[in-house]
Amino acid sequence: RETDAPLREKYFAEKDGLWRIADRVKRHVDFIHLNLLDRTKVALLGQMDVVLCRNVIIYFDAETKRRVIQTFHDKLRPGGHLLLGHSESLINLSNSFELRHLRSDMVYRRGAEGRLPPDPWHAAAEAAVRHADDREAER
Repeated sequence: RETDAPLREKYFAEKDGLWRIADRVKRHVDFIHLNLLDRTKVALLGQMDVVLCRNVIIYFDAETKRRVIQTFHDKLRPGGHLLLGHSESLINLSNSFELRHLRSDMVYRRGAEGRLPPDPWHAAAEAAVRHADDREAER
């Protein structure tokens, strides 16, 4: 909704008046449904660059939230991002993430300890976040 035109044109495709993720991007993404409390299934997951978990943890008790957030931290690559719903936050749950403020949203970022592996999609995501940060600083 707030993506600049050059990034929107590069990573999205317009269809029926709506913007969708371009097929060439989708090929690099795994979309899955997962029981976050099933440790045996979660253990099968590899490292991830981004976790989108919107409007899920609001339904868990505090201890379950902590367990799920720790799982996200463990599965995210250094520098990876966690996106939660607008009514969700990590306050009183975890201090393992950096809070990043974008123009109209907030995202959590796992600290970038160590060196990040070369990955063109990760570099593009980092560039988009830096660009959003720069635009926010200009305001």
